[in-house]
Amino acid sequence: MPSVTMRGLSMLYLRVSKRTFSSQSLKSQKFLTPKKLIEKSQKEYLEKEQFHQQLLNDQIKYEPKTLSSHSLRAASNSKRPVPLNVELLKYVPLRLPRTHGDEVCTLTLRGYDNDDLTRIGEFALRAAYYLGIPMSNLLNLKTEKRLYTVIKSPFAQAKTKQNFHRTTYNKKVVAYDANPEIVDLWLSYVNKYNFQNVELKATISSYEGLDYSEQIAQVENLELPSAYEGIEDPVALKVKELLQSEEFKNHL
Repeated sequence: MPSVTMRGLSMLYLRVSKRTFSSQSLKSQKFLTPKKLIEKSQKEYLEKEQFHQQLLNDQIKYEPKTLSSHSLRAASNSKRPVPLNVELLKYVPLRLPRTHGDEVCTLTLRGYDNDDLTRIGEFALRAAYYLGIPMSNLLNLKTEKRLYTVIKSPFAQAKTKQNFHRTTYNKKVVAYDANPEIVDLWLSYVNKYNFQNVELKATISSYEGLDYSEQIAQVENLELPSAYEGIEDPVALKVKELLQSEEFKNHL
């Protein structure tokens, strides 16, 4: 077997491959003049508009049909379309854009089940969308966790103790740019269909002018609503008496 000498080792060397970059791709990219750039952007804009218009023209015409309550059809053979508001339940609640950004109401949700709070929060957002109220997202607030330790036995000298954990979830939604009447209608509708294990708390903000106190001072004759006329309910009569008292006018 031949021996390897240092002279033979000196003949070994490494070949390092060199990476070269071609400048042809850079030369092909020519800078556009302002006029050509404007023409190119206008052409792209027209192509996008044509594409959107083609999408709108190719839509299937929505023709809702109603079935009689006396005729029964199988679900597979029925061609009854799904209402749009029912179809939107599969997606994130729609929200209207804000016009001024004035906060008119903050609805806080509190409960022990996070899923129930999410359902009620999305229900409130969907109801506000159909009432024309711009809303914020369903925001998560700080989660409260408490630990309760009590003795397990009714005897005071008992050594065995038991721990109870309670987790309270909090969420909120904020309403913007809406009339007070619409906000009251929205809150009453959400409160009507609220879950029993979800607590709702609404903070309503009202905006008045700088001369609000002067306008109140000029009010002399306070007219009652026509709903109090011709009633025999003792509670309503007492309310009417209180509204007509001098003390109520002074506080007002």
